[in-house]
Amino acid sequence: MPERIVIIGGGQAGGRVAQILANSSADFHISLIGREPHPPYNRPPLSKGVLLAKSGFEDCAIWREGDGAAGKIRFHAGVAAKMIDTGAKNVGLDDGRVIEYDRLVLATGSRVRRVSMPGADCSGVYMLRTFDDAVKIAKQFHSGLRLVVVGGGFIGLEIAAAARTRGLHTVVVEATNRLLSRIAPQSIGDALARHHEQAGVSFRVGCMVERLISTRSGKLKSALLSNGETIPCDLAIVGVGVTADTELAASAGLDVQVGIRTDATLRTSDPNIFACGDAVSFWHPLFERHVRVEAWQNAEDHARVVAGRLMGQETICDTVPFFWSDQYELSMQIVGLPQYGSFVVSHATEDAQILYHLDPRGRLVGATGLGPHQLIGRKIRAARQAIAGRSCPDAQALKGGLIRSDAPPESGNLEREEENPAPFSARIPL
Repeated sequence: MPERIVIIGGGQAGGRVAQILANSSADFHISLIGREPHPPYNRPPLSKGVLLAKSGFEDCAIWREGDGAAGKIRFHAGVAAKMIDTGAKNVGLDDGRVIEYDRLVLATGSRVRRVSMPGADCSGVYMLRTFDDAVKIAKQFHSGLRLVVVGGGFIGLEIAAAARTRGLHTVVVEATNRLLSRIAPQSIGDALARHHEQAGVSFRVGCMVERLISTRSGKLKSALLSNGETIPCDLAIVGVGVTADTELAASAGLDVQVGIRTDATLRTSDPNIFACGDAVSFWHPLFERHVRVEAWQNAEDHARVVAGRLMGQETICDTVPFFWSDQYELSMQIVGLPQYGSFVVSHATEDAQILYHLDPRGRLVGATGLGPHQLIGRKIRAARQAIAGRSCPDAQALKGGLIRSDAPPESGNLEREEENPAPFSARIPL
């Protein structure tokens, strides 16, 4: 009999696991459970091409037309898994159905972090997480309208870039004292802020939106900030990040610490259950610690590892994390885990900047680049290879933009990181 594989989560990681298994020669009965009505799709285009009204669902879809794998997958759309009985090995859905499994994959992903704010329910206020959200917002993007974006992380900044490109007057409100404070060094965040300002975006940092104010008819008209300023606006989009969706795993008795805890094979504390994607805190053998990474590439890597394990392969997750964000003509690329660096070496040109992050031993653990894609892409790829090789590059060579492995550099050649390292959770755009 075919082995029954049930995948909870119809996003990128879950959809890719299902696709790989369906395209294999292994004998599986594959069930995929997804909350949304759509088949699995990639989220990065939502805050880029979809908001710019340049991309439709076909541009985001993981299962392409003509992909025979889709016909081998039983896709349960528009339903949610409510409980897992690990003893009976079945999953209960919110429509009352029960699906039995031999092995289970959790790809529950992340959910939008919601904010408690008076007026958040008035007409003209949006959050961006799904394809349908993006389409609704894109239809409201008319030149000349006034937009307030709540949150100065990658989600908020990509929304701001799309809105400004489409002619909206855009103000970004960030609670911390600078942009991208949870993931990017200050010099990179400041450089990106200047580029946004040149494009016409305004910023309010170190304050919060205390209240959204509506007309008598319930239509948004302004945002009241904690510094006392009132900003007139026609639209507001809340983009303050996401949190790992671990409730189902925790209720099933699985080990949950920051995310769903797994080993390097992405097996959970239950030997019959694997987990992949944004919700997972997995053991990374390269960095010798558990990490949780919210990124498109991480979901792709996880899907290949889990599918490989289900097919009997000896796969582990040891790839170097990679993330990118495109805003206007600039690309920001991050590789490795920069938050674990103690020292930084900067390589700058007229149009681009690369920061190399090294640990106390001089080992390269991350790199952050900002500039035109072609200028920084090659150097970020080289940094990724060096990180994978556990290299200790020569500091002076790094300043010249070259990665040359050498003995651990003297600390005198390096500058201290701009901020103390924080527990790592890579924040990403949708």
